[in-house]
Amino acid sequence: MFERARLTLTAWYVGALVLTVVGIGAVSYRLLRDDLQSEIDDSLQTAARELSATGGLVPAAPSPTPTPDAGGSDDHDDDEDHDDDSGHDDDDEHASDDERLRLISSEVFYLVFDASGTVLSNPRRVDVGAIDLVAAASRGDAPQDAGGDGEEYRLVVEGLGDGAFLAVGRSLGPAQHQLETLTTVTVLGGIVALAAALGSGWWLAGRTLRPIRESLESQRRFVSDASHELRTPLAVARANTSLLLEDPEASVESHLEQAEAVASELEHLGVLVADLTTLARADEGRGNLMLAPMDLGALTEEVARDMLALADVRGVRLESETGPSPVNGDTVRLRQLLMILVDNALKYAPPGGLVRVRCGSAHGHVDLSVSDNGAGISEQDQKHIFDRFYRSDSERTRSKGGTGLGLAIGKWIAEAHGGRIAVESVPGKGTTFRVRLPAK
Repeated sequence: MFERARLTLTAWYVGALVLTVVGIGAVSYRLLRDDLQSEIDDSLQTAARELSATGGLVPAAPSPTPTPDAGGSDDHDDDEDHDDDSGHDDDDEHASDDERLRLISSEVFYLVFDASGTVLSNPRRVDVGAIDLVAAASRGDAPQDAGGDGEEYRLVVEGLGDGAFLAVGRSLGPAQHQLETLTTVTVLGGIVALAAALGSGWWLAGRTLRPIRESLESQRRFVSDASHELRTPLAVARANTSLLLEDPEASVESHLEQAEAVASELEHLGVLVADLTTLARADEGRGNLMLAPMDLGALTEEVARDMLALADVRGVRLESETGPSPVNGDTVRLRQLLMILVDNALKYAPPGGLVRVRCGSAHGHVDLSVSDNGAGISEQDQKHIFDRFYRSDSERTRSKGGTGLGLAIGKWIAEAHGGRIAVESVPGKGTTFRVRLPAK
């Protein structure tokens, strides 16, 4: 189930990334294309206006060749004068073209052609053989695309009168190269991003599902353990009740052992149900705390005093060292935490052993510790000591009245107060539970 969910999450993640990359690429392409086209159109229209303002764009028709007369000397002089004038006109025409070219961008060219498409002037000597000039002139003066054979141009065509037209153009090659570069970068970047998304998506999906998996597994284990815990006392109570019912006329005294067993199991069930209720409310966020300023040191001293009788019954010496420890806490829950830790230490301290409880404040926090000199807890068991229903020795724990939920409840109480709880233990040398809470 989780592998399928992980694949689905990865697919959604990759799909969302692909759509994002495609969307960004398409928008970037469109914006760049429109911006380049707008810039080209502006430069062409500006150049057309400047060129039209200069006038004299249509080359003058060549003067007719004079007919020789009989008078040789004068005719010769006239020819020389005509040659000089023609040369001067050519120089003026070239000078005029150079001046016009200086008016416009180096990327822009212009040419003059007649109604038949014959080029009359092409100062930049651009190869316009692929452009249908007649068709371009018929489309009006709006910017238009023209060309072919792998070369595209953007043109603005204006009429000059006398059947002549001015065409101002610019090659689209550089703009197309920029668009192709953007497309290449987007595609390659998308491929790299897709590969990264597959790996990171798989990892993120696994990390996202891990708490859910752990929660479900914890819930299954909790239900299974709770069922087992409830089944055992019910089975014992049922068996002893059956013995009582076999002889309904017998007195209670004759079946006192069975009656005591039923009462003991019912008491165990009551404790178990109460613990389960506490944890269930905590899981649902309904384990609300009644926080108020209090002295945890005074509460610790009070609990230690109340537990002295139980320590005497078990043959264990109980000592306490406390000092002023102001916290903002729930007195009922913190008392429950102390009772859990002290009771746990008294259970596992050997006869004649020592349980020491300490509480004090320092450096902005309050430290509480409960230690015993019992058998200790193995390193492997320490990793699970706060898990619900976890027992390193279930028979020994149950025989001492435990439900396997006390330390789990204690951990919740500590964390609900903004603190933490930890265990330190060396097998054969004892165990210490430490609680740190923020000081008020």
